Amino acid sequence: MTPSPFRRGDFVWCAFPQSETPSQPGPRHVGYIARVLGAAQPVGLAALVAYTTSRPWTSAAHPPGVFTFDKREAASFGQGRAFVLDLRRLALMPVTPAWFPSINQTGGGIQGRASAIWQQRFNLMVEDFLVRRPEIIERLGPFWPPGE
Repeated sequence: MTPSPFRRGDFVWCAFPQSETPSQPGPRHVGYIARVLGAAQPVGLAALVAYTTSRPWTSAAHPPGVFTFDKREAASFGQGRAFVLDLRRLALMPVTPAWFPSINQTGGGIQGRASAIWQQRFNLMVEDFLVRRPEIIERLGPFWPPGE
């Protein structure tokens, strides 16, 4: 069994899928690794990745699961510019070069890491969404079980 090059809490270059083509790799994008599923899973080695964007959040209200980070805060995660993390938009993707284009390069495309405190906060929210509020999750990627 090949171990994952990623750990929960990593920010990594990936081919985050688009809503229009949810089961296909999308453009190169930095995503947040919310969870890594081992090769013993029926889908093989996979990662649950949350969406990030450098586009500013324009609404005054932040729905649950949306976090905005200014440039200074972003730097603490190893990011070079302000960004938004949306934990409601999740992709369950195979850990392969098609989905993680920099996986075979030095560093595997990892661009930074959330602190343990932020990881815990993000993980609790993802768990809450998956268990108690699955209807608010936009499910992308090829590995979601049918009917979910």
